[in-house]
Amino acid sequence: MDINSKGFRLLILVSICLLLSDWLPAHFKLWFVQETGHVSHDQTMNLLLILLLFRRWRHAITLGLFLSGLQLLFTALILFFNWKEGGPLLGYSLQLLLLWVVVKVLNDSTSVREFMQREQPV
Repeated sequence: MDINSKGFRLLILVSICLLLSDWLPAHFKLWFVQETGHVSHDQTMNLLLILLLFRRWRHAITLGLFLSGLQLLFTALILFFNWKEGGPLLGYSLQLLLLWVVVKVLNDSTSVREFMQREQPV
């Protein structure tokens, strides 16, 4: 694995953004719901996605775009309704930004695509 390539460094950025988007609701609950509310977030899919990206599975980028796009859509919808109803905005705004970075890098980076298509040494 060529750790000096731009594609590898961008995958590190994607991994950090995915992990942070999972970590924020677990550790800063009040940024997402009122004090008496409940927020639940599963980290399994993003961890599996990160593993598949670094293993260079050929459909990992497509799966990552799909899952991150869905998360981005639902986060934007929740942020919109919280904006209208006066709910918490900070957590969803940060999560929206992190997921937007993930989608943008996976969709637009030729370096990541080249890194994913490069042959792995045996």
